[in-house]
Amino acid sequence: MNGSILERTAERLSAEPPFGLDGVTPPVPPFAPAAAGLRRLTGFHGAEPTVEFLAGLRAAPLRGGFGFMLDRDDALQAIALVDEVVSDLPDPLTEECIAPLRADFTAIHRSLGYRAHPAERDWMTGEGKPVAGLADSLRRWRQRAGLSLDGLPPDNLPLNEPPLAAGPAPDHLVSELDLLATLLEHGQAADATLFLDQHPLRWVPGFCSRVATRCREPFYAGVAILTAAHLDHLRDLLAGACGLPRPAEEDGDDTRRRRWTEGRLPRTCGCDS
Repeated sequence: MNGSILERTAERLSAEPPFGLDGVTPPVPPFAPAAAGLRRLTGFHGAEPTVEFLAGLRAAPLRGGFGFMLDRDDALQAIALVDEVVSDLPDPLTEECIAPLRADFTAIHRSLGYRAHPAERDWMTGEGKPVAGLADSLRRWRQRAGLSLDGLPPDNLPLNEPPLAAGPAPDHLVSELDLLATLLEHGQAADATLFLDQHPLRWVPGFCSRVATRCREPFYAGVAILTAAHLDHLRDLLAGACGLPRPAEEDGDDTRRRRWTEGRLPRTCGCDS
């Protein structure tokens, strides 16, 4: 064990007797801390930073309670980077001083100025067209997790961006992190493992690599690195817990490290055409 909060929690729970129906509060599920970390990450990816959001982050830095602490260099450095940027902002925070962070969020998530679309459809493409079955697969996963199917097109039709009022598209980074967190909260660890392999891990590492190497503000470089590190480490832990190793075609450790250092991306990405 490497001492992460998730691993310590799982080890503690394995030694505890099962709880009964006598009013005793049940223990926290082993993967609840990982789900909490995913929920916190959606706050960075789902909306542009506000004075209130950054003030809350200053009051409760990531290093003090991320929920799913990762004992690995990339995650620890990313957490330190995000916390340092926030602590260095003027006090009190103003709309003017956070404007560069908002501009970076817009370039990543709205104008696509860095050619890094935060949705699966633009990373998993075949000859310039979305891979068939993406919408159907996400529909099945959302049903399995008990989530709403709002925004999903009819069967066998490609995904389209839903109206803004409907929230992020089903293949958006925030939607997929939310689905993964829900599976973990429901104790569906094996399902979470398979979903990771079939969806987020096929494109999120490339998206995060591109953001980290192209964004203007170190704040979002830290967020991107932390997001990828969280998913990568979570997959390793799920492999041990569920007996489901990474697929044979999965990138090896050397390839995964090289993608970060060189800013390389999957050849199937359609964002940079």
